[in-house]
Amino acid sequence: MKMCELCGKLVDKLYTVRIEGTEMQVCKDCAKFGKSPKTYSRIGKKPSTVTSFTTSSYSKNVVKKRRTRDLLDSLPMLREDYGDVIRRAREKLGLSVEELAKKLKMKASTLHKFERYELEPNEKEIKILEKELKITLTENVSDVGTYYGSGDEEGFTLGDFLKIKK
Repeated sequence: MKMCELCGKLVDKLYTVRIEGTEMQVCKDCAKFGKSPKTYSRIGKKPSTVTSFTTSSYSKNVVKKRRTRDLLDSLPMLREDYGDVIRRAREKLGLSVEELAKKLKMKASTLHKFERYELEPNEKEIKILEKELKITLTENVSDVGTYYGSGDEEGFTLGDFLKIKK
């Protein structure tokens, strides 16, 4: 018997589905929460320029479907190394945390937390920091490399965090 990765139920047969971007082995009851391998592709698509061909289950006609542009594809995302970028720019200007905070009209403790990755700046603070320090703290989501995982990696699954009632 095998265990469903979503609910933990012991069953004879598991189904492979993709749930919120993660491929999982689930029971028949949990399979309705995902898409079967026939309806998704492991290979990424370029936003709004890819035309895919699918066959209708009711007829053998080929239907053209255009992927719609995702809203999140165009949103800027905070850089992973934002704290180091802020610190280097501040040091390049020869300012202390307190001096820069006073100049930006924000608390020195907040600025210090940005540099130590304890707090992420909001959109307004990002704009202020970028303007004053002449740096770029954001990057477009489409610029960030997409990871498609080979499935060979060992790691945690959702089942590792579930408590099974007996």
